[in-house]
Amino acid sequence: MERRLRSYHVTTGAHNGRNRPKPASYGPLVNDRADSPSQVATLQAKVVDLAQTIAELQAQREALIRKRRRNLLLVGVAVSLAVHLGLLAYLDLLNRGLSGGGSSPPVAIEFATLHEQELIQPEKIEFDDLLGELTAELDDLPHEVPTADLPADVSAANLEISSAGAMPTLGGSGDGTGGEALGGGGAGTSFFGVSSRGTRFAYIVDVSGSMGQARKIHIAMRELSRSISELPDYAYFYIVLFSSGATVPPMQDDWNRARPSTVRHFIRWLGQVDPGGGTQPRSAFELVFSLKERPDVIFFMTDGQITNFSADEVAAHTSRGRRVVINTIAFGDPTSQDLLREIARQSGGVYRFVTSGGG
Repeated sequence: MERRLRSYHVTTGAHNGRNRPKPASYGPLVNDRADSPSQVATLQAKVVDLAQTIAELQAQREALIRKRRRNLLLVGVAVSLAVHLGLLAYLDLLNRGLSGGGSSPPVAIEFATLHEQELIQPEKIEFDDLLGELTAELDDLPHEVPTADLPADVSAANLEISSAGAMPTLGGSGDGTGGEALGGGGAGTSFFGVSSRGTRFAYIVDVSGSMGQARKIHIAMRELSRSISELPDYAYFYIVLFSSGATVPPMQDDWNRARPSTVRHFIRWLGQVDPGGGTQPRSAFELVFSLKERPDVIFFMTDGQITNFSADEVAAHTSRGRRVVINTIAFGDPTSQDLLREIARQSGGVYRFVTSGGG
């Protein structure tokens, strides 16, 4: 046992002596462990720098994409503008060539040129066409009351119209002053066979109690409705019904533009008019001549004897401004025909006498 311990001591002591080998393999491991925190920090810093670099590159890439898109858009706009300007210049040259009597273009291009001209001046073309049609219709207007517009029980057999001059009409007696009165250029219409032209038409119509006989009120309101319906929508009308005083439609404040919707409102109201009262037109004339815009034409119709009213009173109104044509109609009773004839004569209008059977 003692010998074994001595051997062990000797053996271990040999390692503790001066010639004991150094653990060279441990040196680097100890040094690596000592330097590892600084290397980790350096690596982390490099990772952060790399992430920032990647973010900057990504931002630059997106900015470059936006710039390219903007440039492409600008190029597209420039190309489109150049193409359209070139097309407009070509059309202009083509249009000038057509105006100068050049060679005929292809059918498709000619159609496009005509379409462009229609878009440039639609109102002028429409107005000229309308005026041409209106003139043709006015030239063809008859000088008598169209019986188709009257009630079924009133026809040429029981209706007489007389007009002056060389043109008698249905059963005419030859009294009157003529067949047509002109109130100036523009629109045209007729009332009980009297045709006139102008822009502003006033109607002074008798609705006294005697108009309730022989359905005269229905005939008069139907004829008045037809007359305003003939007006084109650029004309104006004004309606005054008189008996013992003057009555105007409740929707009428001033001149009425003859639009179809407006005319329909007045026609409905005229269908509800009832006769009553005397025959005094003075206030109706005063109302018409008090308007700011004077009428071109007045249609004045009555069926009874007018008292306390003279042609000089009407002439006093017409003399204070530009000329106003007044057409007069005696409907069912010629008692006031001398007054009506004189009013028409002084204003350059037409007088007519209409007799309804049974009146």
